[in-house]
Amino acid sequence: MKSSSLILMGIAVVAVGLFALPSTVSLFSGQHTWYALDDSNLMPCKKCHADVYEELCASGFHKWDGGNFSQGGDSGDTPSDFACYGCHRANASITYAAVGTSAAAVTPGKQAHAASTVACMLCHQYNASQAVSDDTSAGTGSNASALSGFFAGGFSDPYTGTGPYNYTGGGSTGEHAAHQRFIETAINWTKMEDANEACIACHTHVPVNITWKHAHDLNFTATWKDSGWVGTDEFPPTHFNVSDWGVNGTMINYSYGYGNGTGSTNSSGWYKGV
Repeated sequence: MKSSSLILMGIAVVAVGLFALPSTVSLFSGQHTWYALDDSNLMPCKKCHADVYEELCASGFHKWDGGNFSQGGDSGDTPSDFACYGCHRANASITYAAVGTSAAAVTPGKQAHAASTVACMLCHQYNASQAVSDDTSAGTGSNASALSGFFAGGFSDPYTGTGPYNYTGGGSTGEHAAHQRFIETAINWTKMEDANEACIACHTHVPVNITWKHAHDLNFTATWKDSGWVGTDEFPPTHFNVSDWGVNGTMINYSYGYGNGTGSTNSSGWYKGV
């Protein structure tokens, strides 16, 4: 009886081993196979960010920061992993973790580890060539470079003090910028970096839903033949003296702009009072 129990127990242990051990070996072999990173072998960013990769494949810009936007880094006209590095590891004020030409040449991350969120103005500010790193992989290989974008310009400096990004420079003063307040309020809304909300709203296919509030109408006083009039002809008048400019009431309008550039709009009504 005792020997029979031992035999049955042994069979049970073997059966469990047949099913459990292969899974255990597979689990540990998969977890302990590491990427051989060095100066030219990069992390496969698109393994986790496949959606961003697909979007960049359809983009006319930001495909690859190697200076030729018509070519990608992997094959044909597709972005490479280094295109991700070119933006998200390009801030010259940040030390990113990286491996150099050997496993011993390791740079620990300080302000960020693998990547950092990026403001559009990092590469599109006036002094972008000074703000972006020329060594995005923290090594010295051919992939270690970053590209400053074209200067956006045409805005006044939205920061009261010394801001992190230079919106002005040279002859760019922004005194006529219609979207100045748009930029400033986007900066003050801290859900995204700097003014990225405003950049995305205009320059990408992301839809925008806007509630417009503006004056119902203009009002002013037009006076003909004032006390200074010295002419003899009273009709028709040659001019009116206009004064007392103001606005009357408030109009609220809702618009929804789709990602393809089309949109719809409706007015909710007319409201008195400003």
